[in-house]
Amino acid sequence: MAILIGVLLALVVGVLPMIVYALILWWFDRYEKEPLGLLITAFLWGAIPAIIFSLIAELILDIPIFYFIEPVAANLLGVAVVAPIAEEIFKGMALLLLLIFFRKEIDSPLDGIIYGGLVGFGFAAVENVLYFVSVFLESGLGGLALLTVFRALLFGLNHAMFTGLAGLGLALARTAPNWLVKAGAPVVGLLLGMTAHGIHNSSVAFGAELYWPCLVAFVSDWGGVLILLAIIVWASVREQRWIATFLTDEVERGTLSQEDYDVVCSYIRRVAVRTHALFNGDFRHWWGLGRYYRLATELAFSKYRLTRFAGEKDTQARVAQLRRQVRKMTNDQRQVQPDE
Repeated sequence: MAILIGVLLALVVGVLPMIVYALILWWFDRYEKEPLGLLITAFLWGAIPAIIFSLIAELILDIPIFYFIEPVAANLLGVAVVAPIAEEIFKGMALLLLLIFFRKEIDSPLDGIIYGGLVGFGFAAVENVLYFVSVFLESGLGGLALLTVFRALLFGLNHAMFTGLAGLGLALARTAPNWLVKAGAPVVGLLLGMTAHGIHNSSVAFGAELYWPCLVAFVSDWGGVLILLAIIVWASVREQRWIATFLTDEVERGTLSQEDYDVVCSYIRRVAVRTHALFNGDFRHWWGLGRYYRLATELAFSKYRLTRFAGEKDTQARVAQLRRQVRKMTNDQRQVQPDE
C-alpha cells in the first residue's frame, strides 16, 4: 500500500507542476490562442513518442560508448552529450512536423516558443515521474521530496526552455524573409537547446561530487528562461502593434466597427467583454466573441506577413477569406446584441 501511495504521489508531483507551467505559458499567448488540439498534441508528443524514441536511441548509443570507454567517462559522455542530442532531436521532431503540416499557425516567434515549451513540459512530466518513482523506491518520501524541489521547482522549466529555443528557431525560419535566417535559425535554435541541455546535465553530474557546478546549472538554466521570457514579452507587445496597425483600414472598409476594433486591440478589454457575456450566462456569445477576436487577429497577422512576403498567393487568399469571415461576424454582432 505504501508503495502504491508513493507511486501515485510521484505521478502527481511529476505531472501537475508541468501542467501548471504549461497553462502559464499558454496565458502569455494573449492575442491569438493556438488551436487547443495542436497544443495538447505537442504536450503529448513530448510525453510519449519523444520519451520512447530518446530512451531507445540512448540505449543503443550507450552500447559502443561503454564498450570502448571506461565507465565513469562513458557515463559522463552519455549524460552530457548523448542525452541532450537525442532528446532535443526527438522533441524537435514535433516542431518540424508542425512547420510542415500546420505552418500557417506559426505567425510569430512567440508561437514557436509556445509549441516548443509545450513539448518540453510534456517530456519533463514523464521524465519526472520516472525519476521520482525510482528515488522513492530507493530513499522513501524524504528523497522524493528533495528531488521534487530540484526537478519540479528549481529546474522545472528546463526542458521547456531547451525545446523553446528550437521552436524559436523554426518560427524565425517561418517568419523571416532572409534566406540565411531561414536556413540557419532552425539549426542554431536546436544547437542552442542541445548546448543548454548539455551544460545543465554535465553541471548536475559534477555537482553530485563538487556541489558548486550546480550553481553553473542554475545560472545557465534561469538565464535561458529569462531570455525566452524577454522574447515572449517583446513578441506580445509587437503582436499588439500589428493588430492596431493592420486593422485600422478594416474599420474604413466596414470589416469591423470602431468599437470592435478598440476591443480587439486591447487584451484587457477582450477579457472584460467576454467575461461580461459569460457572467450573463450567454455561453454561446462568449464562445463567438473568442472566435471573432481570433479571426480578426489572424487577419492582422496575415496582412503583416504580406508586407514581408508580398508574392505569397496563399497568404493573399487567406487575407481575403479572413476579411469575409470577420465582416460576416461583425454583421452578426450588430444583429444579435446580448441582453445587458
